[in-house]
Amino acid sequence: MTPTRLFFYAIGLCCLTFFSFIKKDKPTLFLVGDSTVSGGWGRFMHQHLDTNQISITNRAVSGTSSRSYYTGVIHDQSLAKYGMWAKVIKDLKKGDYVLIQFGHNDDSPVVDTLRARGSLPGIGQDSLVVNNHFSHAKETVHTYGWYLAQMVKEVKKKGGIAVICSPIPKDKWKDGKVMRNDELYGKWSKEAALKANTYFIHLNHLLADKYDQEGEKQISTHFTADHVHPTTPGSIFMASVVAEGIRANKDLKLGQYLK
Repeated sequence: MTPTRLFFYAIGLCCLTFFSFIKKDKPTLFLVGDSTVSGGWGRFMHQHLDTNQISITNRAVSGTSSRSYYTGVIHDQSLAKYGMWAKVIKDLKKGDYVLIQFGHNDDSPVVDTLRARGSLPGIGQDSLVVNNHFSHAKETVHTYGWYLAQMVKEVKKKGGIAVICSPIPKDKWKDGKVMRNDELYGKWSKEAALKANTYFIHLNHLLADKYDQEGEKQISTHFTADHVHPTTPGSIFMASVVAEGIRANKDLKLGQYLK
């Protein structure tokens, strides 16, 4: 080997060694959901994750359901400035995480001129063709679980990791216990996660257990006057419980980024 070739061979080896130690871009955690995420616990997840190791982007949009977030058809297009689901999938890269929480708005009317955001109940393959007031076109409306399954499928296709969360409890009580959503969206979100073979955080149960311990008077400070949307203290508390749910999923590698 000539001296010149030997020199370039040595330089090549040095470059190869150098680049092998360059850290790849850190993963991103996308938060997807309605107002209880966008203006709620999503605002405080940075308190529980090492943002030197993982980025967090709150893509939740107030007023959306699984249907309207997925389709991008919304009553106020200014709310869709980040592109909703289509933009999440466009920005998603292999190794990223997506936390998904819907349910509070899915029980809205399927056809109306106010929001047109209701999905069909359950997780089955039922569908209904409607005229959407906002898109001025026909739309095939699916079940709540169908939209969740589509999101999971598209995340997996791009090499991401999807986590479905059941919707947070509302500030509604009966016999000294906060009311859980065991028969509808709490149940369906869990079934959708199992069917899609993805991770699940039963946020409804985790929070309800803690609310029962604290009591109705104390927990009332966690909600605004509508008994649905969290206050800042309530949002901070909810974020800590989301972090607990992540930690409890031992196979979910997102836990490695918790503080």
